[in-house]
Amino acid sequence: MKKRKIFEAGFTLVELLIVIALIAILSVAVLATINPIEQSNKAKDSTVQNDAAEVMNALERYYTVKNTYPWMDSDDSATIATYDVEWFGDSQMVGAGLCGDSVNSIIAPTAGCTTYSTRGALISTDELKDSFLAKGYTSSVNGDPNFNASGMNKLWIMKKAANEGNSVYVCFIPKAKSNRTRNSNLYQPTVAGDVVTDLTLAATNQFLADGSPIADWTFATPDTSLFKCVP
Repeated sequence: MKKRKIFEAGFTLVELLIVIALIAILSVAVLATINPIEQSNKAKDSTVQNDAAEVMNALERYYTVKNTYPWMDSDDSATIATYDVEWFGDSQMVGAGLCGDSVNSIIAPTAGCTTYSTRGALISTDELKDSFLAKGYTSSVNGDPNFNASGMNKLWIMKKAANEGNSVYVCFIPKAKSNRTRNSNLYQPTVAGDVVTDLTLAATNQFLADGSPIADWTFATPDTSLFKCVP
């Protein structure tokens, strides 16, 4: 009699299958809500944004001390003679001040660093720590452990002209979808021959009704990506 009661109190095979199915559905729903890949990308964006802010502050400290920016000190063509002149470049260029040139002390600011380990103007003046070279933003040369052939991991430095406020921006390509929305104040690239030559605030017509980017922005290469900038 006792054995029969114990058996009747247990789950049937059908009930077990239903419970397993419900657990599976709940697990999928939780994963869809959390989206671990998106969370990881948001964490990466947060790290890069902090680094971008650190570079921007280093540029301003550099200017306070020297009354010039790194791209002005590396200029051999006298085209960037004053603070009021616009400049645009990326973290793999000598003018950005992160990495440098192992041969020339004065070189065109848009020239690429000859080696990722050569300390740029911001690092040699202690505005940034040497450890910044290991973050992957200067990886334009094979042999760099952080080398990224597509250039998607660069920082992009934009100094506006006097008539645009003389502001300095440091930008990056966000990885998280939540940072690729109209509300993120994204900048779109000006492209010449598949090379990014400038950034301007993205117009509202570059986004769909739900706030997501139009299909033109595939985020596959810098020239098809939108950029998030600090400040």
